[in-house]
Amino acid sequence: MNVMAEINEKMSLLDDDKKRLILEIINNFLPDDSWADEVYEDDLHYIELARKEYANGETVSIDDI
Repeated sequence: MNVMAEINEKMSLLDDDKKRLILEIINNFLPDDSWADEVYEDDLHYIELARKEYANGETVSIDDI
């Protein structure tokens, strides 16, 4: 069974209050791009670059800074 099918199956067993709580938790894991219209195209480029570097483990220790 794939993950989404399992999630859907389990969610169908929950009451609405618990579903809302789980949705709130999921939303906390999603990036908040509501600020995107307030930044410049260059900013978005460097933010995306930083996200890719972080995902690839290309980070710098705070002690090195």
